[in-house]
Amino acid sequence: MPMLPRIAFVVLLVVVSAIIVGTTGALPDRVATHFGRGGMANGWMTRDGYLAFMLAFAILLPLLVVGIMGLLPGAARGQRNIPHHDYWFAPDRRAASAARLLSHACLLGCLMVLFVGSVHLLLLAANATLPARLPEPALFAALAVLLVGIVLWIVFLRRLFPRPG
Repeated sequence: MPMLPRIAFVVLLVVVSAIIVGTTGALPDRVATHFGRGGMANGWMTRDGYLAFMLAFAILLPLLVVGIMGLLPGAARGQRNIPHHDYWFAPDRRAASAARLLSHACLLGCLMVLFVGSVHLLLLAANATLPARLPEPALFAALAVLLVGIVLWIVFLRRLFPRPG
């Protein structure tokens, strides 16, 4: 089971990145990227700038978060952000706990990649209209899914490292 989240994370990184690269060409040279009240565009960037920005958010940011959350606590002896850290990261449990934590961090990475991918799809839809207009209800739905996912992720993190005994 610990490998499934890692595989899903890598697959999502590749698939969402490919979607971003493959569909950015359909955007205008001047891409609406910032939207104000009513979903009306009020900020733009070049298509190439947009592509670089979205790929950074789809790949680099999730990799950074997964790396910090999944690898650092197991290596840092003074880390206290993991519940019952002293017990779960004792030498005899350290490797198994670090593997579980990395897999759990990959689930958060999956949420992040999916959210960035959904924002990209919303920006494609927004830029397909004249004038560019962001479908706000869909954006709010994507944000709600992300927030619920993060809350569930936190709940399951607490359950991943229960009180010893």
